[in-house]
Amino acid sequence: MPMRFLQYGLIIVPAVLYLLMLPLENDAVYTLYIIIALGLSVWKDFTRSSAQQWLLLLAEILWSCWLIASYGPFMLFLSLSVLYVYMYRLEGSRRWLMFGSQLVVSNIALHWHYSDPQAWQPGLTALYTNATALFSAETTAMVLGNLFVLITAALSWQGSRTASSRGQLEQVYDELRSKHYELQEARAQLLLFTKQLEGAAQAEERTRISRQLHDDIGHRLIRTKMMSEAALLTLPRDQEKGTEMVRQIRDQLATSMDDMRSTLHKLQPDSYVSNAYALDRLLEEVGRDTGVKTHYEVHGPSHVLYPSIQIVLYKNVKEAVTNALRHGNASSISVELVFGDQKVCMSVSNDGSINPHSTKGNGIGQEGMRLRTQMVGGALEIQSAYPYTVITRIPITNKVDIL
Repeated sequence: MPMRFLQYGLIIVPAVLYLLMLPLENDAVYTLYIIIALGLSVWKDFTRSSAQQWLLLLAEILWSCWLIASYGPFMLFLSLSVLYVYMYRLEGSRRWLMFGSQLVVSNIALHWHYSDPQAWQPGLTALYTNATALFSAETTAMVLGNLFVLITAALSWQGSRTASSRGQLEQVYDELRSKHYELQEARAQLLLFTKQLEGAAQAEERTRISRQLHDDIGHRLIRTKMMSEAALLTLPRDQEKGTEMVRQIRDQLATSMDDMRSTLHKLQPDSYVSNAYALDRLLEEVGRDTGVKTHYEVHGPSHVLYPSIQIVLYKNVKEAVTNALRHGNASSISVELVFGDQKVCMSVSNDGSINPHSTKGNGIGQEGMRLRTQMVGGALEIQSAYPYTVITRIPITNKVDIL
């Protein structure tokens, strides 16, 4: 819309200003010429055929040159309208071919306007009489007119380049916005897939737990019931044998209670990862069962870790502690967990002496830790110098950033 306002304004405003300087008897014809020029400009804007637009551009150039030849160099302002249009709409050689044609025809029109009609008739007296004055006025008009047209063409060309660059930027912006929407959709699909995967994993875990309840605890309870019935029949006749059977029943019930407790912990959603794979709990159990001194420290602002990272850390600690007890004869084990902005670092140290190549099993355990850590994008480092330390570094990502 601004392009059309400027296009029509370059025709109407100079035409009205020049109309104020014309004698009244010439207004009607002049107004008709301006209406024709405006009609060509409007017609060109509403046609869709490229061939018709070319013809209308040429017709508008020729008509503006006719106005220049008829009314003088002031009509150059009207020719700027068509120049502005094709500088923006045409590209490459077609633009400059049209500009060259307009420049040549405009100079011919100026020469026509300043030429004496008597110079074309037999006898050159009048032409030689006024040659100096005509040459001076015509040259001045041509120089100033051509300079004005060249400056306007340069400004229009620069404006068209700026508009083209802006259009390209808008196109790139639209593509980036489209890619952004596609990325958001992919993120939503990924989150949905993650939820489905977690749901499938939970369903698989429930199936495994139900099978465990049926196969292990259920069979053990059935066996305990049968042993209780046998004990009831045996006690009146053989108290010693009956007492032994009662002790076996007690042990079976204790084992069943431990299995039931472990299964109930796994059924709790919050405790499946946070408690079942809690490092402090693991060290507490190791210290209680083996008498080894254990120490656990956490540094930095703790983050909620993904289950995969918690499982890797838990299994690496368990493997490192097992190696320290089995191969290093350690009497003290410490675990230090350091949370950073981009990663979590866990160090497992012991005061024993472990040769990484001393046993085959130890080497397999270390390789298992390394593979587990690499699967979540982390790295494993082993420091053999005292105290023997296994360091696990895993990158972490905030869940808010993913969403």
